[in-house]
Amino acid sequence: MLHREETGSGEPLVLVHGAWADGRHWTRLAGELEGLRSISYDRRGHGRSGGRHTGIGDDVDDLAALIEQTDAVPAHAVAGSFGGSVALRLAAARPDLLRSLSLHEPALPGLLGGAPRGGDPANDEIDAKSFAESSLGEGAWDRLSEDEREGFRANGQAWRDEMADTEALSIDQPSLAAFERPVMISLGTESPPFFRAIAEALTGALPRAEIRTIEGAGHLPHLTHAREYAELVRSFATAAAVRR
Repeated sequence: MLHREETGSGEPLVLVHGAWADGRHWTRLAGELEGLRSISYDRRGHGRSGGRHTGIGDDVDDLAALIEQTDAVPAHAVAGSFGGSVALRLAAARPDLLRSLSLHEPALPGLLGGAPRGGDPANDEIDAKSFAESSLGEGAWDRLSEDEREGFRANGQAWRDEMADTEALSIDQPSLAAFERPVMISLGTESPPFFRAIAEALTGALPRAEIRTIEGAGHLPHLTHAREYAELVRSFATAAAVRR
């Protein structure tokens, strides 16, 4: 069973979190998405859901089932980091389930050439606070809610399992050509430049993709720039709904 939560009403929008995370990390963003029915969940092996990561195909199947079982077809999907790999695979396999796709810095280093890279083995014992502050900045841990901190504490093993799945860190670009719904790939201006290179590779494969930036943000804008990120997501989803 996957733990899930819903807030608001309107067009359905499913939130797909990254590797060292769970649905608790979407709370700030969901609270800013007025006019949309936001559905967040803990992917398998994460947070309050059962199971353990065995392959990204299971995550894709889980997301498809979630959209169908919550009467959310077709849904807007918002996905960050490793969640972007999940959502893109769903777009390729089941485009009928999605109305639009918003990706923030999808974790697909395999698109940059060479073997896909997972987590650094030297970081196997990294603690939740250190990991969080590596993405959010020094001192950010103290600015998180207790639920958000627990979303880091509970998911170190899930991150290690997913970083070991090198298949998930790349994607077959030609498989994306058939997804003709709108796609937005957002980037934080404070993030490493390789995320832009990944975004540019994806825009070359997706027929209706565009790149947008979030000023001052990094890899986790839903925890640092929720209002600005929500406005970007809401305006994109609203426009996509009109263009259906």
